[in-house]
Amino acid sequence: MGQCPRAHPRPPCPVEQGVATAQTLHSHRITDIASAAQAAEALKPFAGHFASALFALGFIGSGLLAIPALAGSGSVGMAGLLGKQWGFSRSVRKAPVFYGLVALGTLGGTSLSLLHVNPIKLLVFVAVINGVAAAPFIFVVMWVSSNKRLMGDYVNGKLAKVLGWLTAGIMAVAAIALFATGGVSL
Repeated sequence: MGQCPRAHPRPPCPVEQGVATAQTLHSHRITDIASAAQAAEALKPFAGHFASALFALGFIGSGLLAIPALAGSGSVGMAGLLGKQWGFSRSVRKAPVFYGLVALGTLGGTSLSLLHVNPIKLLVFVAVINGVAAAPFIFVVMWVSSNKRLMGDYVNGKLAKVLGWLTAGIMAVAAIALFATGGVSL
């Protein structure tokens, strides 16, 4: 990652585009994007008058993909912890707790928007929580998936163990580094 092929002529690779975007935004003194409107405005040097439409389409598309996935996955976990039936394959009558949790998650996200919570700062905050929580979760998954007594014939192979523990270690080091450097300012 980070290196692009040097065939000429070639389109810019994502790494170069990201660096170019950051440099352009910084040179125009756009360093604090706090709203979706500002993010769309920041695209103007690249997308011209199509920037708002391009950003809106991307935002709506990712929202349509993310809302059911995030609300559903959180609801599956919570319903499972409560010992209740779950899944979109079941009817509301068979899994009322699951569907109630999906509705609660969707309404909760919508209410944050209506309460004018800064969505960019919220995204960063949630990403930090996910990053810090990832290492302990990966450690648990690796412990369970590497345990012959628990997994039987389905225990992780050597490559999966090495990659899994390496990932867990990297995530733990990243979380420690986050706190050691003063965290993230929201």
